[in-house]
Amino acid sequence: MLTTRQVQELLKVDRITIYRMLNDGRLKGVKIGKEWRFHRREIEQMLGKPEIASSETASEEALTEFPAGCVEKVEDLLAGFLGIGVTTVTLRGEPLNEIVNPNSFCQCILSSPSGRKACQAAWGEAADDAGNKPSFQICHAGLSYLRYPVALDGRTVAWVIAGQFRTASSRSGPESARVGSLAEHHKIQHQPLEEALHSVPVLSREQQAQLEAWTPRLAKTIQSILQERQKLTARLQQISDLSTVRPVLADREAD
Repeated sequence: MLTTRQVQELLKVDRITIYRMLNDGRLKGVKIGKEWRFHRREIEQMLGKPEIASSETASEEALTEFPAGCVEKVEDLLAGFLGIGVTTVTLRGEPLNEIVNPNSFCQCILSSPSGRKACQAAWGEAADDAGNKPSFQICHAGLSYLRYPVALDGRTVAWVIAGQFRTASSRSGPESARVGSLAEHHKIQHQPLEEALHSVPVLSREQQAQLEAWTPRLAKTIQSILQERQKLTARLQQISDLSTVRPVLADREAD
């Protein structure tokens, strides 16, 4: 948001002209107390400039006050159906809500600060791939997960991460050595971590196919929740604008 002075400098006009533009509808703003605030994006459009915000910054703005509680209830349907862990993350891999139905193995790793960073880095790497088809990935701990984009206004703003499971192929290999390496690197007790590995669900091919079918539906549902929330916020903002409008002359006197 921009202040009146910042808009004056960008548009090269005086304060009285700003008030006139507000009156005749050429300029839209929101009044907070006695001060007006203006959306940077709208001012840039008036100036014919491209948006300067990066995709990550724009996505973070779209996810302000993310409805975590509502989303968790939707995620719980998929998590409970297949016995896996589900969450929604930012493009940087940061969870927007608590992981639904986490297994004890992943909880051990997430309890370590370095382990949590490693998980977020893995989810962030998935976000680098802009494909719109479900894709299975292998995390730093050797478990499988599937990610799918959540779009808003035509751009990806978040990712659904459905994972914390193993497949028949991912179980092959020296699991004990891998667990030992994880325990040492993240300063986690080896034996409890190895015991927790047995709690990780192993999905059959049929279950993997179900996951591929249902994860996009979950992402679309979250997308609909965000869209409805966006519409509601816009309506509330319109009501707020109408209730805070004051005569321009009063603003001049206050200045």
